[in-house]
Amino acid sequence: MRAVTADVPRAGLRERKKQMTRQGILDAAEHLFSEHGYEGVTVAQIADRANVSVKTLFKYFDSKEDLVFAGEADVQDALCDAVREREVGQSPLDAVRVFLKDLAAADEHANGIEAFHTAFGGVPQLRARLLLMYERFEQALAHVLAEESESEAGHPAPRLVAAQLISLFRLVTSEEARERVASASADERLNALNAWIDESAALLAEGLAGYGIRTSASAS
Repeated sequence: MRAVTADVPRAGLRERKKQMTRQGILDAAEHLFSEHGYEGVTVAQIADRANVSVKTLFKYFDSKEDLVFAGEADVQDALCDAVREREVGQSPLDAVRVFLKDLAAADEHANGIEAFHTAFGGVPQLRARLLLMYERFEQALAHVLAEESESEAGHPAPRLVAAQLISLFRLVTSEEARERVASASADERLNALNAWIDESAALLAEGLAGYGIRTSASAS
């Protein structure tokens, strides 16, 4: 009995230490990426900033890339919850729009989308990983929409709607969004990003049927 009782606090303490070490590594990576950009930081520098060895860092994260996407599952869950738990009368599109603006303003997980796309949106090495993340978000959101609407198997609506909603999420890290934010003064950048999100959501809400209709013959 004593041995079991004595082991429980030690196990709890070990787990807390692991969590603290993991968070310390993430905090170090976040600060260094913010200061020098993803490409300007090495794993060794992150380990040194976190006061751990490179070997210890790799016990918690398989690669430098994983440090960027450590919160992916949490964001996916939060996104799905935002749609699943939206208010009566609120559309999935509006729920995602509000979610993105809240995420952009949040001072956590790379300081919100504004800092995320500034630090990582234009990094070639991360593009494939970003696309994979958005594919996973789309699949998860399509499942929520299909479940909610009780759509028959194979119906295109849930996946098509999810793809459009995630396109709004994905394009926040696009070149166009980054240019909009970069053109604003430092204290107006969050407002610029929010305006970009609102404009993009409004375009999706209007639908594409009336977009780009040709009114005259093209020049030959």
